[in-house]
Amino acid sequence: MSKSKIFLLVSLVFLSANFVWLMYFDNQEENPDFMFDKFYTFEAVVKNTDKKLAGYNVLVAPKDLANFSGRIIIYTDLYPEYHYGDVLQIKAKVYRPEPIEDETGKIFRYDKYLAKDDIFAVCFRPQIKVLDQEKDWYFYVYKLRQHLWNNLDKHLVEPASSLAKAMLLGTQREFAPEIRAIFSQVGLSHIIAISGSHMVIIVWLIQAIFLSFGFNRKSVFFFLLISLTLYLALIGFLPPALRSSLMVIICLLGPFLGRLNLSVYSLIFVADIMIILNPYLLLYDLGFQLSFLSVLGLIYYSHFFAKLFLFLPDVFKIREVLVTTLSAQFFIWPLILYHFGILSLVSPVANFLVLPLSTMILIFNFLLAIFGSINFLATLISWPLFILFKLMVEISKFLANLPFAYLNISDFNIYFLIICYLFLVVITLILKPQDYE
Repeated sequence: MSKSKIFLLVSLVFLSANFVWLMYFDNQEENPDFMFDKFYTFEAVVKNTDKKLAGYNVLVAPKDLANFSGRIIIYTDLYPEYHYGDVLQIKAKVYRPEPIEDETGKIFRYDKYLAKDDIFAVCFRPQIKVLDQEKDWYFYVYKLRQHLWNNLDKHLVEPASSLAKAMLLGTQREFAPEIRAIFSQVGLSHIIAISGSHMVIIVWLIQAIFLSFGFNRKSVFFFLLISLTLYLALIGFLPPALRSSLMVIICLLGPFLGRLNLSVYSLIFVADIMIILNPYLLLYDLGFQLSFLSVLGLIYYSHFFAKLFLFLPDVFKIREVLVTTLSAQFFIWPLILYHFGILSLVSPVANFLVLPLSTMILIFNFLLAIFGSINFLATLISWPLFILFKLMVEISKFLANLPFAYLNISDFNIYFLIICYLFLVVITLILKPQDYE
């Protein structure tokens, strides 16, 4: 047996064992000596804030909460606002997160979902007093992020403002639920979330910019690493973005060194390491799952789809954007169907029409965020950006309102999910898309 087959077999056994452990034997409770469901007064430092329509989710790290380790999410009102580095005195009842059952009877392990990010408690509407502010290096990155956020807010109206911040800064929970539903129905959710597909578009855009200046691909690879690091700092080193970026970089290693198999094995190796460090990723982190499958699709199917769509003109890189996105989505649709119960039948058309717009939107987004403080330039940039957003939303609404635009399949269970992936594996073995390279 070859080394590559041994590696794949060991990885499969490891992932299967981890899956079985999470499903049937993971009964460990974090902070067993801490008394939950009681009132506490403690100090904590704000590590992140997530603005929603109904209020803020504030992530804090307690400083003096006895027998508790980890972080806490505080659900609070929109005002007053809290910022990274704020030292808070909090008086609240501290709860242990619990699993949630939806209307279809499916159990969402909210406790494990939070545990993957080292979050083991929640508080609702606490009494809060700001005591001080800690200023580490990221405090200044956060200030820059807020400045860019304000530039987008100042020059765009809703829903363009929220969409701009979602696409650029990863704050994808602020816009109206109906807009989110429309993008889900037409298969465009990846545009407004920091995921593998989203990072693929970001990476493609960075590559295209440097290649247009005449840099060779080896130089572009190193510029890409620097650019991605700066971008990740800008969006707060969000764990989904970190994992997605690492996987996309691994995907690029193969073409960089001229070997497809290197990308595949490197991707699996990195996924194994991530799961060893954080076992909850495998089962409870949808972003991790989507990122892995997106990059896997990109590795295997980008050349296949490139050959398939050779007949399309590559004006404004439309063909390249379409090929990249279809490849990234090839393996993810069963997982989306399992989690959200929606199968978009117009997704290929929506992606074909909207993805070129999204690429231009990202470019104008960056420009507006950077030059938004210069009113003359901001006006010149914001008008075409608003028109592009308007066009993207209207196309999505039109497609979502078509008869049979999407199917609601709420009873799509784990067994159907397994069957779908077995089918995709068989299709991949038959087509051998790697032979199209």
